[in-house]
Amino acid sequence: MNLRQIEIFNSVMTSGTTVGAADALGMSQPAVSNAIKHLEIVVGFKLFERISNRLVPTEEAKLLFARAEPVFQLQQSIEQSAQDIRAGRAGRIRIAATSEVTEALVPIAMREFLESFPEVFVVLDTQPLHHVMEAVEAGVVDIGFAIDPGERHSLVLQPIDELRTVCVCACDSPLVNLPFVTPQDLASEHLICPLSGTRIAMLLQEAFRKSSIPYEPKVEVRFLNAAARIVQQGWGVALLDEVTAATGHYPNLAVLPFEPAIPRPLTAVLPRQKAISRHAREFLKIFTLATGTRIAELRD
Repeated sequence: MNLRQIEIFNSVMTSGTTVGAADALGMSQPAVSNAIKHLEIVVGFKLFERISNRLVPTEEAKLLFARAEPVFQLQQSIEQSAQDIRAGRAGRIRIAATSEVTEALVPIAMREFLESFPEVFVVLDTQPLHHVMEAVEAGVVDIGFAIDPGERHSLVLQPIDELRTVCVCACDSPLVNLPFVTPQDLASEHLICPLSGTRIAMLLQEAFRKSSIPYEPKVEVRFLNAAARIVQQGWGVALLDEVTAATGHYPNLAVLPFEPAIPRPLTAVLPRQKAISRHAREFLKIFTLATGTRIAELRD
């Protein structure tokens, strides 16, 4: 399987039709169809079923697409580097961060960095956690930022700070009269919590288990900034990190400490096999200082 075949396969998966892929790639539709047929011979299994004039990817195609995506991202990164060289850009850094970190912390550091290095071109890509890890691992980005990412052998996780887990509720909730919130206090509440299977969800589940309280979220979210917005609409209470809770400036919400304490490590994700660039090091330094200042302000 060569890179061109991967590119055609990716385009068909993305567009959903051979016509759309042909337009995107500047090829004829028959050429795309023939390339897919040849690829199916190469890999040894069917990639698409035609149902009601639509191409429906097989389960094998979906698995292959997931595995091929980092390769395609790397190709795009190389093409972007070539464009930067042609444009004469003095420097470029590529950053990936999860939604919560992008919204709460990256903009502060970005402003300070660009004031110090105005000649540098910055690409910020907001992605789910596993995509942030894969992008750094594949060399698609220079550095990543995430909350509680979990170990991966090919990556270096550099701790920046520890965020506290908090409870977000309406200002008129009886919970606001408590010095802190425990699982017992939430036994009768509608809970909005992190997606099951994530590390923070498992830690919350364990905290509730030790308190002999069933852990039964009514809503689970991948991006925790969405949890506070649901509470802002007048429904439920949310458990999330303190920075995300403070970012939205929700006037009708209260933020209370959660006990037992569940720290959330804020982490820089770095490649293990190579040193990051000078500009990436500078951004990491500025991000670390700006984050420390922001967290101190929240706790003051």
